[in-house]
Amino acid sequence: MMGCSSFVLNSEDGTHVLSRTMDFTIEMAENVIYTPRGKEIDPAYQAKQKYQSRLAFIGMGQLSADGPLLFDGVNEAGLTAATLYFPQYAEYTKKSIANQIDVSPDKIVTYVLANFKNLAEVKKAFESNIQIVAQANPVLGITPPLHWIFMDQSGRSLIVEPTKTGLKTYADSLGVMTNSPDYSWQETNLRNYLPVQPKQHSSISWSGKHLTAFSQGSGTFGLPGDFTPTSRFVRVAFLKSFIQQPKDELETVTAAANILKSVSIPKGIVLTETGGSDYTCYSSYMSSQTKSYYFATYSNQRMRKVSLTQTLLANDNYVSFPVTNDEDVQELNK
Repeated sequence: MMGCSSFVLNSEDGTHVLSRTMDFTIEMAENVIYTPRGKEIDPAYQAKQKYQSRLAFIGMGQLSADGPLLFDGVNEAGLTAATLYFPQYAEYTKKSIANQIDVSPDKIVTYVLANFKNLAEVKKAFESNIQIVAQANPVLGITPPLHWIFMDQSGRSLIVEPTKTGLKTYADSLGVMTNSPDYSWQETNLRNYLPVQPKQHSSISWSGKHLTAFSQGSGTFGLPGDFTPTSRFVRVAFLKSFIQQPKDELETVTAAANILKSVSIPKGIVLTETGGSDYTCYSSYMSSQTKSYYFATYSNQRMRKVSLTQTLLANDNYVSFPVTNDEDVQELNK
């Protein structure tokens, strides 16, 4: 089952980065795909008609005859997006509705990046003409239960969750998302961790005995350390809120990578009911300002980057950047 954690982090110079882990039982980091303007793409697996990409974009995913299928990415307007698992809570429409466009759940990121420039446009589209239809992914053989987080050049985020009671959008969130339960529950749950703080706890007296903490870090006592979605949400929300604010884009990516270390899953630690191992296949970092896509993988932790440069934007066809998953070690005394 796909896990994943995601959050928005802002720097002093106005750089905004959306970061995420991709947790799954199979390798998901194979290609970073560039999609130019004007490409015809299927919005759904049984699409009645294609749409043309209005904006160029890049992201991690797969490319087929139907077009790109992205898990996350950034477009030329600086809009970023990531899809995460939402089991037991995601609910989709079973049939088409007139005057609305059917979009398969796992094609939402592609559709949004191809068509919209900012959160206002995304929110309007979800509330007016995007119809998320229950269609199975042909590779997985299931309709994946998903929800999404978006960020634009303002640094604000939008969380979108299809639920049994309708589509929920959160424009005033912490900019943090993991998996189930829904976002509203996750934010409410943070009240259970009010005593957690970066500052060391002061010494106290019990029955005439002076008690002090063993060492540094006593303020974070009680911060959950397991890999459940609720615990990952708390850890990311806490770390994002109190980490020293980075100065620029590179520091922001570095800070985000260190936060994601706290929720990254090694192979063999989280096993599914069928014995599969959920692990953090890759982590990605998307900058709204430079339209850059940074990533590192489980087997190659070197940070790599693809940007929407003028040279890349001059391409009128797809460009695929294969991902190397062999560890890149710098030998200092070779």
